[in-house]
Amino acid sequence: MKITHAALWTADLERARSFYESWFGGRAGARYANPRTGFSSYFLDFGAGARLELMQMPGIAPRPDLGDAQMLGLAHLAFAVGTK
Repeated sequence: MKITHAALWTADLERARSFYESWFGGRAGARYANPRTGFSSYFLDFGAGARLELMQMPGIAPRPDLGDAQMLGLAHLAFAVGTK
């Protein structure tokens, strides 16, 4: 079993992508966008280990307990568990 990615909600998808690329050397894949729902995301690869998914969608409320208002909180963790 391993963690394949962690996903975070953000209020500013491009700013968050730029932050992780600049400060942590992440490489973003193509932006995914669903025009019907307004959902958009990037997967960032850091060369080894788990990837990071940054997600944005209208209606996701900021969390007051987080210091950076642009980061809205953990959305999910994804695991690869192999086969039965």
